[in-house]
Amino acid sequence: MSRVVQHEETSPQAPEGTAGGGRFGVRAALGLVALLIGAVPFLLLMLLVQQNWSPLESLDGEVAAGLNAVVSESPALVRVLQAVTDLGGTGAAVLVFTLTTVFLLIRGQRRLASFAAVTGIALAVLGPVTKALVGRARPMVDNPVSDLPSNASFPSGHSMVAVVTYGMLALLALPAVRRGLRRWVLAAAVLIALVVGFTRLALGVHFVTDVLAGWALGLGLLAVTTAAFRGWEHDHHRPTAETLDPLEVDPHDAPHLAPSGQEALPDGRRTVGRLLAGAVALVAALVALGLLVTAVLGDTALGRFDRAVVSAAVDLRSELLTDIATAVGTLSGTSMVIAVPLTLATVALAITGSWRPVLFVLLTVLGELGIYFVVSRTVDRMRPSVADLTAGLPTAASWPSGHVSAAVALYGALAALVIALGRSRRRWAVLAVPVLVAPAVALSRIYTAAHYPTDVLAGLVLGTVWVLVCARYLLPGVADQVRYPRPVTAERVPVAR
Repeated sequence: MSRVVQHEETSPQAPEGTAGGGRFGVRAALGLVALLIGAVPFLLLMLLVQQNWSPLESLDGEVAAGLNAVVSESPALVRVLQAVTDLGGTGAAVLVFTLTTVFLLIRGQRRLASFAAVTGIALAVLGPVTKALVGRARPMVDNPVSDLPSNASFPSGHSMVAVVTYGMLALLALPAVRRGLRRWVLAAAVLIALVVGFTRLALGVHFVTDVLAGWALGLGLLAVTTAAFRGWEHDHHRPTAETLDPLEVDPHDAPHLAPSGQEALPDGRRTVGRLLAGAVALVAALVALGLLVTAVLGDTALGRFDRAVVSAAVDLRSELLTDIATAVGTLSGTSMVIAVPLTLATVALAITGSWRPVLFVLLTVLGELGIYFVVSRTVDRMRPSVADLTAGLPTAASWPSGHVSAAVALYGALAALVIALGRSRRRWAVLAVPVLVAPAVALSRIYTAAHYPTDVLAGLVLGTVWVLVCARYLLPGVADQVRYPRPVTAERVPVAR
Protein backbone atom coordinates (compact mmCIF):
# COMPACT_ATOMS: atom_id res chain seq x y z
CA MET A 1 0.00 0.00 0.00
CA SER A 2 2.78 2.41 0.94
CA ARG A 3 4.58 1.78 -2.33
CA VAL A 4 1.51 2.82 -4.32
CA VAL A 5 0.95 5.97 -2.27
CA GLN A 6 4.57 7.03 -2.56
CA HIS A 7 4.45 6.57 -6.31
CA GLU A 8 1.39 8.78 -6.60
CA GLU A 9 2.92 11.49 -4.40
CA THR A 10 6.22 11.73 -6.24
CA SER A 11 5.08 11.19 -9.82
CA PRO A 12 4.42 14.40 -11.74
CA GLN A 13 0.83 14.83 -12.77
CA ALA A 14 0.53 15.14 -16.51
CA PRO A 15 -2.08 17.49 -17.93
CA GLU A 16 -5.34 15.70 -18.51
CA GLY A 17 -5.32 16.38 -22.22
CA THR A 18 -1.78 15.06 -22.60
CA ALA A 19 -2.52 11.91 -20.64
CA GLY A 20 -5.71 11.26 -22.58
CA GLY A 21 -3.94 11.86 -25.89
CA GLY A 22 -1.18 9.46 -24.90
CA ARG A 23 -3.64 6.72 -24.01
CA PHE A 24 -5.51 7.25 -27.27
CA GLY A 25 -2.27 7.01 -29.24
CA VAL A 26 -1.23 3.78 -27.53
CA ARG A 27 -4.63 2.19 -28.09
CA ALA A 28 -4.78 3.28 -31.72
CA ALA A 29 -1.30 1.93 -32.41
CA LEU A 30 -1.98 -1.38 -30.72
CA GLY A 31 -5.31 -1.73 -32.48
CA LEU A 32 -3.59 -1.18 -35.84
CA VAL A 33 -0.95 -3.78 -34.99
CA ALA A 34 -3.68 -6.25 -34.06
CA LEU A 35 -5.40 -5.63 -37.37
CA LEU A 36 -2.22 -6.06 -39.38
CA ILE A 37 -0.91 -9.24 -37.73
CA GLY A 38 -4.20 -11.06 -37.56
CA ALA A 39 -7.28 -9.68 -39.16
CA VAL A 40 -5.81 -8.59 -42.52
CA PRO A 41 -4.11 -11.95 -43.31
CA PHE A 42 -7.26 -13.77 -42.25
CA LEU A 43 -9.52 -11.63 -44.41
CA LEU A 44 -7.17 -12.03 -47.37
CA LEU A 45 -7.15 -15.81 -47.00
CA MET A 46 -10.92 -15.89 -46.64
CA LEU A 47 -11.34 -13.85 -49.82
CA LEU A 48 -8.96 -16.09 -51.80
CA VAL A 49 -10.64 -19.25 -50.54
CA GLN A 50 -14.10 -17.99 -51.42
CA GLN A 51 -12.85 -17.01 -54.90
CA ASN A 52 -11.34 -20.50 -55.40
CA TRP A 53 -7.93 -19.05 -56.30
CA SER A 54 -6.24 -21.87 -58.20
CA PRO A 55 -2.70 -21.65 -56.70
CA LEU A 56 -4.12 -22.01 -53.19
CA GLU A 57 -6.46 -24.80 -54.28
CA SER A 58 -3.51 -26.70 -55.76
CA LEU A 59 -1.43 -26.20 -52.61
CA ASP A 60 -4.26 -27.35 -50.38
CA GLY A 61 -4.93 -30.47 -52.43
CA GLU A 62 -1.29 -31.49 -52.83
CA VAL A 63 -0.43 -31.11 -49.15
CA ALA A 64 -3.55 -32.98 -48.03
CA ALA A 65 -2.87 -35.88 -50.40
CA GLY A 66 0.86 -36.04 -49.64
CA LEU A 67 0.48 -36.07 -45.87
CA ASN A 68 -2.36 -38.58 -46.04
CA ALA A 69 -0.19 -40.96 -48.06
CA VAL A 70 2.51 -40.86 -45.37
CA VAL A 71 0.35 -40.93 -42.25
CA SER A 72 -2.07 -43.64 -43.38
CA GLU A 73 0.79 -46.14 -43.48
CA SER A 74 1.49 -45.85 -39.73
CA PRO A 75 -1.29 -46.50 -37.19
CA ALA A 76 1.11 -45.64 -34.37
CA LEU A 77 1.79 -42.22 -35.90
CA VAL A 78 -1.95 -41.65 -36.23
CA ARG A 79 -2.45 -42.33 -32.53
CA VAL A 80 0.31 -39.88 -31.64
CA LEU A 81 -1.18 -37.21 -33.90
CA GLN A 82 -4.63 -37.73 -32.40
CA ALA A 83 -3.23 -37.34 -28.89
CA VAL A 84 -1.26 -34.19 -29.73
CA THR A 85 -4.08 -32.54 -31.65
CA ASP A 86 -6.24 -32.60 -28.50
CA LEU A 87 -4.01 -29.82 -27.12
CA GLY A 88 -5.96 -27.52 -29.40
CA GLY A 89 -9.36 -29.07 -28.76
CA THR A 90 -12.34 -27.49 -27.09
CA GLY A 91 -11.91 -29.58 -23.95
CA ALA A 92 -8.31 -28.45 -23.47
CA ALA A 93 -9.24 -24.81 -24.05
CA VAL A 94 -12.14 -24.88 -21.60
CA LEU A 95 -9.96 -26.54 -18.97
CA VAL A 96 -7.05 -24.11 -19.40
CA PHE A 97 -9.15 -20.95 -19.43
CA THR A 98 -11.30 -22.08 -16.51
CA LEU A 99 -8.36 -23.11 -14.33
CA THR A 100 -6.41 -19.97 -15.20
CA THR A 101 -9.35 -17.75 -14.29
CA VAL A 102 -9.99 -19.63 -11.05
CA PHE A 103 -6.31 -19.51 -10.10
CA LEU A 104 -6.13 -15.76 -10.62
CA LEU A 105 -9.38 -15.12 -8.75
CA ILE A 106 -8.19 -17.13 -5.75
CA ARG A 107 -4.96 -15.13 -5.76
CA GLY A 108 -6.98 -11.89 -5.83
CA GLN A 109 -5.77 -10.82 -9.31
CA ARG A 110 -9.19 -9.88 -10.63
CA ARG A 111 -8.09 -7.85 -13.62
CA LEU A 112 -5.84 -10.59 -14.93
CA ALA A 113 -8.67 -13.06 -14.33
CA SER A 114 -10.93 -10.82 -16.39
CA PHE A 115 -8.36 -10.78 -19.20
CA ALA A 116 -8.27 -14.60 -19.25
CA ALA A 117 -12.06 -14.95 -19.05
CA VAL A 118 -12.81 -12.36 -21.76
CA THR A 119 -10.21 -13.90 -24.07
CA GLY A 120 -11.74 -17.34 -23.59
CA ILE A 121 -15.28 -16.13 -24.20
CA ALA A 122 -14.22 -14.25 -27.32
CA LEU A 123 -12.50 -17.39 -28.60
CA ALA A 124 -15.63 -19.47 -28.00
CA VAL A 125 -17.74 -17.01 -30.01
CA LEU A 126 -15.41 -15.99 -32.82
CA GLY A 127 -14.43 -19.48 -34.02
CA PRO A 128 -17.92 -20.88 -34.69
CA VAL A 129 -19.10 -17.58 -36.19
CA THR A 130 -16.31 -17.43 -38.76
CA LYS A 131 -16.79 -21.09 -39.66
CA ALA A 132 -20.49 -20.49 -40.25
CA LEU A 133 -19.79 -17.43 -42.42
CA VAL A 134 -17.40 -19.24 -44.76
CA GLY A 135 -18.93 -22.73 -44.73
CA ARG A 136 -16.02 -24.49 -46.45
CA ALA A 137 -16.17 -28.28 -46.84
CA ARG A 138 -13.57 -30.56 -45.25
CA PRO A 139 -10.81 -32.25 -47.29
CA MET A 140 -11.53 -35.57 -48.99
CA VAL A 141 -8.49 -37.87 -48.88
CA ASP A 142 -7.93 -41.37 -50.25
CA ASN A 143 -7.30 -43.10 -46.92
CA PRO A 144 -9.06 -41.25 -44.08
CA VAL A 145 -7.37 -41.76 -40.70
CA SER A 146 -9.70 -39.59 -38.63
CA ASP A 147 -13.41 -38.89 -38.51
CA LEU A 148 -14.25 -35.58 -40.14
CA PRO A 149 -15.83 -33.03 -37.75
CA SER A 150 -19.33 -31.98 -38.67
CA ASN A 151 -18.61 -28.24 -38.71
CA ALA A 152 -16.98 -26.21 -41.48
CA SER A 153 -13.28 -26.41 -42.35
CA PHE A 154 -12.27 -22.73 -42.58
CA PRO A 155 -10.63 -21.58 -40.36
CA SER A 156 -9.01 -24.37 -38.33
CA GLY A 157 -10.53 -24.14 -34.87
CA HIS A 158 -7.76 -26.22 -33.28
CA SER A 159 -5.07 -23.95 -34.73
CA MET A 160 -6.89 -20.86 -33.52
CA VAL A 161 -7.47 -22.36 -30.08
CA ALA A 162 -3.80 -23.29 -29.72
CA VAL A 163 -2.61 -19.77 -30.57
CA VAL A 164 -5.03 -18.04 -28.23
CA THR A 165 -4.89 -20.51 -25.33
CA TYR A 166 -1.14 -20.96 -25.03
CA GLY A 167 -0.47 -17.40 -26.12
CA MET A 168 -2.64 -16.22 -23.24
CA LEU A 169 -0.69 -18.39 -20.80
CA ALA A 170 2.60 -17.05 -22.16
CA LEU A 171 1.47 -13.42 -21.76
CA LEU A 172 0.47 -14.07 -18.16
CA ALA A 173 3.74 -15.84 -17.41
CA LEU A 174 6.15 -13.29 -18.93
CA PRO A 175 6.22 -10.73 -16.11
CA ALA A 176 6.63 -13.50 -13.52
CA VAL A 177 9.68 -15.22 -15.02
CA ARG A 178 13.29 -14.14 -15.37
CA ARG A 179 14.30 -12.33 -18.54
CA GLY A 180 16.43 -15.23 -19.69
CA LEU A 181 13.46 -17.60 -19.60
CA ARG A 182 11.01 -15.38 -21.45
CA ARG A 183 12.16 -16.40 -24.91
CA TRP A 184 11.61 -20.03 -23.93
CA VAL A 185 8.10 -19.31 -22.68
CA LEU A 186 7.23 -17.66 -25.98
CA ALA A 187 8.99 -20.41 -27.95
CA ALA A 188 6.94 -23.07 -26.13
CA ALA A 189 3.67 -21.32 -26.97
CA VAL A 190 4.68 -20.92 -30.62
CA LEU A 191 5.81 -24.56 -30.83
CA ILE A 192 2.52 -25.88 -29.48
CA ALA A 193 0.55 -23.77 -31.96
CA LEU A 194 2.71 -24.96 -34.87
CA VAL A 195 2.51 -28.62 -33.88
CA VAL A 196 -1.25 -28.54 -33.38
CA GLY A 197 -1.69 -26.92 -36.79
CA PHE A 198 0.46 -29.60 -38.39
CA THR A 199 -1.58 -32.39 -36.79
CA ARG A 200 -4.73 -30.99 -38.38
CA LEU A 201 -3.08 -31.24 -41.78
CA ALA A 202 -1.59 -34.67 -41.16
CA LEU A 203 -4.91 -36.10 -39.95
CA GLY A 204 -6.57 -34.89 -43.15
CA VAL A 205 -9.22 -32.74 -41.47
CA HIS A 206 -8.01 -29.34 -42.68
CA PHE A 207 -6.38 -27.62 -45.66
CA VAL A 208 -3.22 -25.52 -45.38
CA THR A 209 -5.23 -22.33 -45.76
CA ASP A 210 -7.53 -23.41 -42.94
CA VAL A 211 -4.58 -23.72 -40.57
CA LEU A 212 -2.99 -20.44 -41.71
CA ALA A 213 -6.31 -18.66 -41.25
CA GLY A 214 -6.71 -20.17 -37.77
CA TRP A 215 -3.28 -18.92 -36.74
CA ALA A 216 -3.95 -15.46 -38.18
CA LEU A 217 -7.36 -15.09 -36.59
CA GLY A 218 -6.02 -16.34 -33.25
CA LEU A 219 -3.18 -13.81 -33.30
CA GLY A 220 -5.60 -11.03 -34.14
CA LEU A 221 -7.94 -11.98 -31.30
CA LEU A 222 -5.08 -12.23 -28.81
CA ALA A 223 -3.69 -8.88 -29.91
CA VAL A 224 -7.08 -7.19 -29.54
CA THR A 225 -7.69 -8.52 -26.02
CA THR A 226 -4.13 -7.62 -25.06
CA ALA A 227 -4.56 -4.09 -26.38
CA ALA A 228 -7.83 -3.72 -24.49
CA PHE A 229 -6.20 -4.89 -21.27
CA ARG A 230 -3.30 -2.46 -21.72
CA GLY A 231 -5.81 0.35 -22.15
CA TRP A 232 -7.48 -0.77 -18.95
CA GLU A 233 -4.13 -0.68 -17.16
CA HIS A 234 -3.54 2.90 -18.36
CA ASP A 235 -7.03 3.96 -17.31
CA HIS A 236 -6.16 2.77 -13.81
CA HIS A 237 -2.91 4.76 -13.96
CA ARG A 238 -0.83 1.62 -13.65
CA PRO A 239 1.78 1.94 -16.44
CA THR A 240 4.98 0.00 -15.79
CA ALA A 241 8.53 0.39 -17.00
CA GLU A 242 8.70 -3.35 -17.78
CA THR A 243 9.30 -3.07 -21.53
CA LEU A 244 9.20 -6.81 -22.21
CA ASP A 245 5.73 -7.31 -20.74
CA PRO A 246 3.01 -7.05 -23.43
CA LEU A 247 0.33 -6.74 -20.75
CA GLU A 248 2.24 -4.04 -18.83
CA VAL A 249 1.66 -5.81 -15.52
CA ASP A 250 3.85 -4.77 -12.61
CA PRO A 251 6.24 -7.67 -11.88
CA HIS A 252 5.16 -7.51 -8.23
CA ASP A 253 1.56 -8.12 -9.33
CA ALA A 254 2.41 -10.94 -11.73
CA PRO A 255 0.86 -14.37 -11.03
CA HIS A 256 3.84 -16.05 -9.35
CA LEU A 257 3.00 -19.72 -8.95
CA ALA A 258 4.55 -20.67 -5.59
CA PRO A 259 5.54 -17.60 -3.58
CA SER A 260 5.49 -19.39 -0.20
CA GLY A 261 8.94 -20.92 -0.70
CA GLN A 262 7.91 -24.15 1.06
CA GLU A 263 9.94 -27.21 0.06
CA ALA A 264 7.95 -29.37 -2.32
CA LEU A 265 9.36 -32.59 -0.87
CA PRO A 266 9.47 -32.75 2.93
CA ASP A 267 12.52 -34.56 4.37
CA GLY A 268 14.03 -34.91 0.90
CA ARG A 269 15.52 -38.31 0.12
CA ARG A 270 13.99 -39.90 3.19
CA THR A 271 10.51 -39.20 1.84
CA VAL A 272 11.49 -40.54 -1.57
CA GLY A 273 12.70 -43.75 0.06
CA ARG A 274 9.50 -44.14 2.04
CA LEU A 275 7.33 -43.65 -1.03
CA LEU A 276 9.36 -46.16 -3.02
CA ALA A 277 9.18 -48.65 -0.18
CA GLY A 278 5.42 -48.22 0.03
CA ALA A 279 5.03 -48.70 -3.73
CA VAL A 280 7.22 -51.83 -3.77
CA ALA A 281 5.37 -53.34 -0.81
CA LEU A 282 2.02 -52.63 -2.44
CA VAL A 283 3.13 -54.16 -5.75
CA ALA A 284 4.43 -57.28 -3.99
CA ALA A 285 1.22 -57.73 -1.99
CA LEU A 286 -1.08 -57.26 -4.99
CA VAL A 287 0.99 -59.55 -7.20
CA ALA A 288 0.97 -62.26 -4.53
CA LEU A 289 -2.78 -61.95 -4.06
CA GLY A 290 -3.37 -61.89 -7.80
CA LEU A 291 -1.36 -65.05 -8.43
CA LEU A 292 -3.11 -66.73 -5.51
CA VAL A 293 -6.57 -65.88 -6.85
CA THR A 294 -5.84 -66.80 -10.46
CA ALA A 295 -3.44 -69.77 -10.18
CA VAL A 296 -4.57 -71.43 -6.95
CA LEU A 297 -8.14 -70.38 -6.16
CA GLY A 298 -9.52 -70.29 -9.70
CA ASP A 299 -11.47 -73.56 -9.30
CA THR A 300 -12.55 -72.97 -5.71
CA ALA A 301 -15.64 -71.25 -4.32
CA LEU A 302 -13.96 -67.88 -4.81
CA GLY A 303 -13.42 -68.50 -8.53
CA ARG A 304 -16.97 -69.76 -8.96
CA PHE A 305 -18.25 -66.68 -7.12
CA ASP A 306 -16.35 -64.40 -9.50
CA ARG A 307 -17.81 -66.06 -12.58
CA ALA A 308 -21.33 -66.28 -11.14
CA VAL A 309 -21.47 -62.57 -10.34
CA VAL A 310 -20.34 -61.62 -13.84
CA SER A 311 -22.93 -63.96 -15.41
CA ALA A 312 -25.67 -62.54 -13.19
CA ALA A 313 -24.69 -59.00 -14.22
CA VAL A 314 -24.98 -60.00 -17.89
CA ASP A 315 -28.51 -61.28 -17.27
CA LEU A 316 -29.46 -57.91 -15.73
CA ARG A 317 -28.40 -55.85 -18.70
CA SER A 318 -30.80 -53.31 -20.15
CA GLU A 319 -30.45 -50.20 -22.25
CA LEU A 320 -30.98 -47.92 -19.25
CA LEU A 321 -28.50 -49.75 -17.02
CA THR A 322 -25.94 -49.81 -19.81
CA ASP A 323 -26.22 -46.04 -20.25
CA ILE A 324 -25.83 -45.56 -16.50
CA ALA A 325 -22.82 -47.87 -16.31
CA THR A 326 -21.18 -46.10 -19.24
CA ALA A 327 -21.70 -42.70 -17.64
CA VAL A 328 -20.37 -43.87 -14.28
CA GLY A 329 -17.32 -45.38 -15.98
CA THR A 330 -16.36 -41.98 -17.36
CA LEU A 331 -15.79 -40.72 -13.79
CA SER A 332 -12.43 -42.48 -13.88
CA GLY A 333 -11.84 -42.47 -17.64
CA THR A 334 -8.95 -40.83 -19.46
CA SER A 335 -10.47 -37.36 -19.57
CA MET A 336 -11.10 -37.34 -15.82
CA VAL A 337 -7.63 -38.73 -15.09
CA ILE A 338 -6.34 -35.59 -16.82
CA ALA A 339 -8.89 -32.99 -15.72
CA VAL A 340 -9.28 -33.86 -12.03
CA PRO A 341 -5.56 -33.83 -11.11
CA LEU A 342 -4.99 -30.60 -13.03
CA THR A 343 -7.92 -28.98 -11.25
CA LEU A 344 -6.83 -30.20 -7.82
CA ALA A 345 -3.23 -29.13 -8.39
CA THR A 346 -4.19 -25.68 -9.71
CA VAL A 347 -6.62 -24.86 -6.91
CA ALA A 348 -4.28 -26.19 -4.19
CA LEU A 349 -1.37 -24.23 -5.64
CA ALA A 350 -3.45 -21.06 -5.73
CA ILE A 351 -4.58 -21.48 -2.13
CA THR A 352 -1.24 -22.46 -0.59
CA GLY A 353 1.36 -20.96 -2.91
CA SER A 354 3.29 -24.21 -2.40
CA TRP A 355 4.38 -26.96 -4.77
CA ARG A 356 3.85 -29.64 -2.09
CA PRO A 357 0.12 -30.30 -2.78
CA VAL A 358 0.88 -30.30 -6.52
CA LEU A 359 3.52 -32.97 -5.97
CA PHE A 360 1.06 -34.92 -3.82
CA VAL A 361 -1.54 -34.95 -6.58
CA LEU A 362 0.93 -35.89 -9.31
CA LEU A 363 2.57 -38.70 -7.33
CA THR A 364 -0.81 -40.05 -6.23
CA VAL A 365 -2.12 -40.28 -9.78
CA LEU A 366 1.09 -41.27 -11.57
CA GLY A 367 2.06 -43.70 -8.81
CA GLU A 368 -1.31 -45.41 -9.04
CA LEU A 369 -0.90 -45.77 -12.79
CA GLY A 370 2.61 -47.18 -12.41
CA ILE A 371 1.62 -49.68 -9.73
CA TYR A 372 -1.40 -50.78 -11.76
CA PHE A 373 0.74 -51.28 -14.86
CA VAL A 374 3.33 -53.43 -13.08
CA VAL A 375 0.79 -55.55 -11.21
CA SER A 376 -1.55 -56.09 -14.17
CA ARG A 377 1.29 -57.13 -16.48
CA THR A 378 2.76 -59.46 -13.88
CA VAL A 379 -0.46 -61.24 -12.86
CA ASP A 380 -1.73 -61.23 -16.47
CA ARG A 381 -5.26 -62.33 -15.61
CA MET A 382 -7.68 -62.84 -18.47
CA ARG A 383 -10.87 -60.80 -18.49
CA PRO A 384 -14.29 -62.48 -18.05
CA SER A 385 -15.13 -64.79 -20.92
CA VAL A 386 -18.52 -63.23 -21.65
CA ALA A 387 -19.67 -60.55 -24.05
CA ASP A 388 -18.32 -57.31 -22.63
CA LEU A 389 -19.50 -53.76 -23.28
CA THR A 390 -16.04 -52.27 -23.58
CA ALA A 391 -13.69 -51.74 -26.48
CA GLY A 392 -9.93 -51.44 -26.81
CA LEU A 393 -9.05 -52.97 -23.43
CA PRO A 394 -6.04 -55.32 -23.16
CA THR A 395 -7.37 -58.87 -22.85
CA ALA A 396 -4.97 -60.02 -20.12
CA ALA A 397 -5.00 -57.10 -17.68
CA SER A 398 -8.00 -57.83 -15.51
CA TRP A 399 -6.24 -57.80 -12.10
CA PRO A 400 -6.56 -55.23 -10.58
CA SER A 401 -9.23 -52.90 -11.98
CA GLY A 402 -7.49 -49.79 -13.28
CA HIS A 403 -10.69 -47.76 -13.41
CA VAL A 404 -11.49 -48.51 -9.78
CA SER A 405 -7.97 -47.78 -8.51
CA ALA A 406 -7.95 -44.56 -10.55
CA ALA A 407 -11.32 -43.53 -9.06
CA VAL A 408 -9.98 -44.01 -5.53
CA ALA A 409 -6.76 -42.15 -6.36
CA LEU A 410 -8.53 -39.20 -8.00
CA TYR A 411 -11.30 -38.63 -5.51
CA GLY A 412 -9.27 -39.83 -2.56
CA ALA A 413 -6.69 -37.15 -3.40
CA LEU A 414 -9.53 -34.61 -3.50
CA ALA A 415 -10.72 -35.70 -0.06
CA ALA A 416 -7.19 -35.69 1.37
CA LEU A 417 -6.54 -32.14 0.17
CA VAL A 418 -9.84 -30.79 1.50
CA ILE A 419 -9.26 -32.41 4.89
CA ALA A 420 -5.64 -31.23 5.06
CA LEU A 421 -6.30 -27.64 3.95
CA GLY A 422 -9.71 -27.04 5.45
CA ARG A 423 -10.56 -25.69 8.88
CA SER A 424 -14.25 -26.50 9.30
CA ARG A 425 -15.33 -29.74 10.93
CA ARG A 426 -17.67 -30.24 7.98
CA ARG A 427 -14.68 -30.80 5.71
CA TRP A 428 -14.75 -34.49 6.63
CA ALA A 429 -18.00 -34.79 4.67
CA VAL A 430 -15.86 -34.74 1.52
CA LEU A 431 -15.06 -38.40 2.22
CA ALA A 432 -18.50 -39.13 0.78
CA VAL A 433 -17.10 -38.42 -2.70
CA PRO A 434 -14.62 -41.34 -2.92
CA VAL A 435 -16.87 -43.53 -0.75
CA LEU A 436 -19.71 -43.16 -3.27
CA VAL A 437 -17.81 -42.86 -6.55
CA ALA A 438 -15.38 -45.77 -6.14
CA PRO A 439 -18.05 -48.46 -5.46
CA ALA A 440 -20.20 -47.06 -8.27
CA VAL A 441 -17.28 -47.38 -10.70
CA ALA A 442 -16.61 -50.89 -9.36
CA LEU A 443 -20.19 -51.97 -10.06
CA SER A 444 -20.05 -50.47 -13.55
CA ARG A 445 -16.88 -52.45 -14.36
CA ILE A 446 -18.51 -55.69 -13.24
CA TYR A 447 -21.69 -54.88 -15.15
CA THR A 448 -19.78 -54.27 -18.39
CA ALA A 449 -17.86 -57.55 -17.85
CA ALA A 450 -14.54 -55.74 -17.86
CA HIS A 451 -13.62 -57.20 -14.46
CA TYR A 452 -14.40 -59.86 -11.87
CA PRO A 453 -15.46 -58.82 -8.35
CA THR A 454 -12.02 -59.74 -6.96
CA ASP A 455 -10.43 -57.44 -9.57
CA VAL A 456 -12.39 -54.43 -8.37
CA LEU A 457 -11.62 -55.29 -4.73
CA ALA A 458 -7.94 -55.31 -5.62
CA GLY A 459 -8.40 -51.93 -7.32
CA LEU A 460 -10.01 -50.54 -4.17
CA VAL A 461 -7.07 -51.76 -2.10
CA LEU A 462 -4.51 -50.33 -4.52
CA GLY A 463 -6.06 -46.88 -4.67
CA THR A 464 -6.84 -46.60 -0.96
CA VAL A 465 -3.43 -47.71 0.31
CA TRP A 466 -1.53 -45.54 -2.16
CA VAL A 467 -3.54 -42.39 -1.37
CA LEU A 468 -2.92 -42.92 2.34
CA VAL A 469 0.81 -43.44 1.76
CA CYS A 470 1.15 -40.27 -0.32
CA ALA A 471 -0.93 -38.21 2.10
CA ARG A 472 1.10 -39.47 5.06
CA TYR A 473 4.44 -38.38 3.64
CA LEU A 474 3.61 -35.41 1.39
CA LEU A 475 0.84 -33.40 3.05
CA PRO A 476 2.27 -32.67 6.53
CA GLY A 477 2.92 -28.94 6.89
CA VAL A 478 1.02 -27.90 3.79
CA ALA A 479 -1.88 -26.49 5.83
CA ASP A 480 0.49 -23.92 7.33
CA GLN A 481 0.62 -22.19 3.94
CA VAL A 482 -3.13 -21.64 3.59
CA ARG A 483 -4.08 -18.00 3.37
CA TYR A 484 -7.14 -16.09 2.34
CA PRO A 485 -5.44 -13.53 0.10
CA ARG A 486 -6.63 -10.04 -0.54
CA PRO A 487 -6.47 -8.61 -4.06
CA VAL A 488 -2.86 -7.99 -5.00
CA THR A 489 -3.51 -4.58 -6.50
CA ALA A 490 -3.80 -1.98 -3.77
CA GLU A 491 -6.69 0.42 -3.67
CA ARG A 492 -6.01 4.01 -4.59
CA VAL A 493 -5.57 6.20 -1.54
CA PRO A 494 -6.44 9.91 -1.80
CA VAL A 495 -3.30 12.03 -1.53
CA ALA A 496 -3.53 15.26 0.40
CA ARG A 497 -2.74 18.30 -1.71
